[in-house]
Amino acid sequence: MIRWKQQGDTRGIVELVRKQLVPLSPWQHPRDGKLRFEVVRRLRRGPTFVASRSRQSLPHGFVHIEIRGAALFVDLLAVDGRHQNRRWGTELMNRAESYGRHKGCTVAYLFVDEGNARGIRFYKRLGYQSLAYVDALKAYHMHKSLVSLNDAFGNAF
Repeated sequence: MIRWKQQGDTRGIVELVRKQLVPLSPWQHPRDGKLRFEVVRRLRRGPTFVASRSRQSLPHGFVHIEIRGAALFVDLLAVDGRHQNRRWGTELMNRAESYGRHKGCTVAYLFVDEGNARGIRFYKRLGYQSLAYVDALKAYHMHKSLVSLNDAFGNAF
């Protein structure tokens, strides 16, 4: 199931970041309590959707997003390795994009670390295109329109 993040999900989300995202990052990351502090700080900036077996289960995936004007920023996405290739990442992204559309967003964007070839392929399959490589971040800036032709031109077609 996909649901909103609950208070008890933080520990599981921090573990997903530690196991799934930190190893792919070209940056040095804080350990233990400092990593938890950084993740919690980021989670406060916007909504988070969680993939789990039930409302009480620990998350096996999550996506954290922020609304920035008319743009949906996908800040963090991670799925436990045992649950990858089962459409959880796609479902989390679909929910995030749907939420963004509901909030009036016309575009979604994100950054993918330079060494994360699997992530880049995943986002391309979802329709994201690479805008540029951002050397200062050691990441690719990717975007996707959230407006369909029907939305842009009505049902004239």
